[in-house]
Amino acid sequence: MNFYASEHYLDAVAAVYFKGQRARIEDVQIGDEVLRLLVVNDKRVITRHQFLDFHQPLLETETRGATRNGRYAPAVARRVIERTQWDPAQFPGLELAPYVDWSQFPEYDDYKAYLLKHHKSLVRDRERRGRSLAAAHGELVFTMNDTQADVFDAAQRWKSRQLRDSGLADYFAAPHTMEFLEALRSRGQLVASTLRASGQLLSLWIGFVHDRTWSGWIFTYDPAFRKYSVGHQLLSFMLSESHRLGHREFDFSIGSEDYKMIYATHGRVLGSIGQPPLGQRLIGYAKDELRDRTPKLFDAARNLKKRIDGTLPTQLVAGQTGPAKA
Repeated sequence: MNFYASEHYLDAVAAVYFKGQRARIEDVQIGDEVLRLLVVNDKRVITRHQFLDFHQPLLETETRGATRNGRYAPAVARRVIERTQWDPAQFPGLELAPYVDWSQFPEYDDYKAYLLKHHKSLVRDRERRGRSLAAAHGELVFTMNDTQADVFDAAQRWKSRQLRDSGLADYFAAPHTMEFLEALRSRGQLVASTLRASGQLLSLWIGFVHDRTWSGWIFTYDPAFRKYSVGHQLLSFMLSESHRLGHREFDFSIGSEDYKMIYATHGRVLGSIGQPPLGQRLIGYAKDELRDRTPKLFDAARNLKKRIDGTLPTQLVAGQTGPAKA
């Protein structure tokens, strides 16, 4: 099972976001699938959360027997495809969670050859920038799990600015975000990876390693070093370390951003299961109609929503299925 069905993750969600409420971890049947989810006050089945990327249905050998039925869950892994097969137009209403399948590469040099085959000029450019960075600012030092005090402060400062500049909601504005990250760290479940030069923090990734899969949510950098592609420099170290440690996958989490598609070899296609609430179905229908009839207006409305969302507080528990049927 993936990290989001693990006891450590679900326990941290309950401790931070549902304090003083009864919370249990249960296997919930939704449609033909069984998901391991948090159930609050014996009725609210939590299927969405700021730091929940996607659900992986339980295998028959993993389930303990479903204790209740749920109505709906978004972002559920439906199938695996090769990176080159992904075309949003061919997968309407679905999302992608790209990843590197390390079983394809017995040696890390095999993976480097794969990258050169598909992105030679980009890889060479990143290498050149890395050499320039080291020459100007000192030897680059990668730390897989950096516990220095400046890491969380920099993550909050850089990522907040990055989100606001992109017109997206700043989840660091919500008071529970840092508490949740600390809760994961206290449970030994958080990995904060960094790249430094002469002690100065350049870029960072905050995530986790679970079941030989390295993944995460927060990937950001000091904008003063943008010209050196310090995010890509860090990622190169991380990918090499992931392979060295014998991981199964390096998971880039939900979203098919360009930088992920450069490095990924495969992706999980994500879709919903069950019956969405009526209001959500009506909204989906309206979106489809607007997209089909006036695509320019649809894009303008979507961009406006992003800008508006960026000015509003983020609600970290984005939604639940509502009372579940016993």
